[in-house]
Order: sequence, then structure tokens, then C-alpha cells
Amino acid sequence: MDPSPPIFGLVCAGGGAHGAYQVGVLKYIHEKFCADKRSPFQVFAGSSCGSLNTSFYAAESHHAFDSRLLLEELWLGFHVPAYHRSALKSMMISSFRHWRRPKDRATWSLLDPAPMRAILQKGFRRKNLERAFDCGSTLGIAVAATELVSGRACWFLEGPRASAWNIFHSLGVCAKIEVDHLAASCSVPVFLPPVKIGRYYFLDGSVSLVKPLSAALSMGASRILSIATDRPLPLALPEYESRFRPRISHVIRMLLNRLSHDSAWDEITEIQTFNRFYEALSRKSKNRENHALPAPLFHDDAKPSDYQPVEVFQFSPSRRIRDSFGIAENPQSLPRKKTRFMFHKRFIRELIDLGYRDASSRHDDLGAFFAPSPKARRRWLFFMRRRRA
Repeated sequence: MDPSPPIFGLVCAGGGAHGAYQVGVLKYIHEKFCADKRSPFQVFAGSSCGSLNTSFYAAESHHAFDSRLLLEELWLGFHVPAYHRSALKSMMISSFRHWRRPKDRATWSLLDPAPMRAILQKGFRRKNLERAFDCGSTLGIAVAATELVSGRACWFLEGPRASAWNIFHSLGVCAKIEVDHLAASCSVPVFLPPVKIGRYYFLDGSVSLVKPLSAALSMGASRILSIATDRPLPLALPEYESRFRPRISHVIRMLLNRLSHDSAWDEITEIQTFNRFYEALSRKSKNRENHALPAPLFHDDAKPSDYQPVEVFQFSPSRRIRDSFGIAENPQSLPRKKTRFMFHKRFIRELIDLGYRDASSRHDDLGAFFAPSPKARRRWLFFMRRRRA
């Protein structure tokens, strides 16, 4: 058995309006798996739209069952027609807005950041986050952003388990999380302006994030639920429709798709490899006489037997949401409308319902993931191995 109770982490990827899918999944989880009305998660990390969802539950973790419908209402009220009008009209309006702006305001952007900031201000309650820290229902929160000049991934961290780091793939900075951090994480380049935090400007966290689980791991999460906003790309290259011709719009949309690429799949493979490797090494030193508390993996005094395996449950939609833009898995299918900025109430409703149905269909798997007993946990790991086979 584990020497201490597991710490559950929640990691949510970016994806614009597709983040509504995560709302449906989390709605079901907090409806069925809240203990004493608290969230089953203690560590929260997110990027882009995922930072809105994770920060909400980080602040409401002490009464997550009662507040589970508030996030749904927030997303359903996020109806912004300006976010899906024609690009030419958006450019003309944005240029006029930029010409009239005060000199100390942000640079030019295709979309007005005011609607997004208004949603963030409604969804993130700083006082509630402090209350969650005080009662111990939230142990850490992390928000990912990209520094404008260097392009480096930065995690803004806060909580009892938050600690700064500076390693090759990202920078961990301890800070008091505010709406500006969430706005920076959601600022898609060109479409939304950079956000100034301290002396630096930051953009969408998904741009540079290659280790989306790193912040949750650094804060001690031993079981992580990672929720994607779309299915992973097929292993084979897609088939082109006979009428397909490349346009500049395809290049732009491909770049937008890459912005929301979820690297969690690759990181999970690395974690599983580490689990097997250190488990084999630790067998040789399990019978040591010194029974001191284990040291963190990257600590100078860490030993193989100190390594604690990490379990990751990667949750993704049962069907693809992302637009194919003229390149379809089914050559007969027609290209669909862009969906990343489709903040229509009907579309958001469909995504929330899809997330709720997907979570309901995997109730037993989620139950095994949240179960505290080692027996239930082994069943979950066996299930995951079978799915990968």
C-alpha cells in the first residue's frame, strides 16, 4: 500500500471553445465522486481555456458539489458573435479600436479581449481560492503561459505545495494567481493581445508547452486526470479530397491546431517508462535499513526506491471535434465550420453534453481511478494496458 493517501491532480488542455467538453466531464465527476461535497482533486493545472476550468475548481474545491453547475452556466453565457465574424470585418474593427486606444494599452489584435476577460472575472473568485487553501481542499494551482520575447513556457504556481523551478522545458514561478494570469494563458497569438504581468508580456500557454503534466507532478500529484479537448491525431496521414487545393487559410488553421496540440499523450508515455524503470531499480534497494521519508525524484539525495509511481488517466472525446478544413478522414465528407472560436450557445451545449455522456460511459473506469484501495487501482492499470494493446 502507499505510505500516504494519493494526491489527485487535474490537468486540462487548451482548445478554445472546445474547452466546454471538459466542463461536461468535470460536471459528471463532481456530481458522482465528491466526498463530503469536496472536489476529489487537490492539485490543479491548466493552459489556455483549460486554465479557466481548473482555476474555477481550484477556487471552489471546498464545495465543488454545490458549485458544479456554475461553470456550466458560465460557459453557456459565453456567447460572443464578434469571435466568429469574417476576418476582414474583424481586422477593420480591430484597426479602428487600436487607433483609438490609449497609449498604455495592449498592442493590436484581431479580436477584442474584453469578452474573454469578463468571463474570467466571473469564473475566478480569488477569495474562494484563499479559502480553499486554508481548509486544505486545494494544495496547488498552476497556470501556463508563454513569455512573449523568449517563447519559453512559464508556469505560475500558488499553494502549499508550490515551489519554483527552472529546467530545460519550462520555468516555474511562484505568484499570487489573478485574472491577468488566466487572461495571459488564454491569449491566442494575433487573435488576442499579450498580457503584461510584472515586467514581462505573456501569451497563450499552449504555444510552448511540451510538458503539460509537469506542474501537477511538481506539486506532488500521484494520480492525474488529464482531459483533452479533442481526440489524438491518427497515426496515418489523412487522405486528401480530390477537390482539395492548399490555401493560406489552411496554413493559418493548421497553426491554430498546433497551438492546442495536447502533448500530454507523449508525456504519459514517458511517465509509464519511468514507472517501469524505477520499479525495476527499486526492487534492489527496498530492504534498506534507513526508513527515512522518500526524497523527490530530482533531489540530489534521491534514491531509486524513493520514486513513487504516477498514474495518469488521459480522458479524450469519443469523437473528433476539431475541424478537418477540407482534409477529411472520410474523403466523401464535407469540410465543417471552424469551431475553435465558435462560442455559440448551441455548440457549447452540445460539447458539455458530449463530455457528460463520455464520463458517464466510463463511470467504472473513473470509479477505479478515484478508489483509494490498491486492489481497485490495479484493476484500473490493467484496463489501461488493455486499451493500449
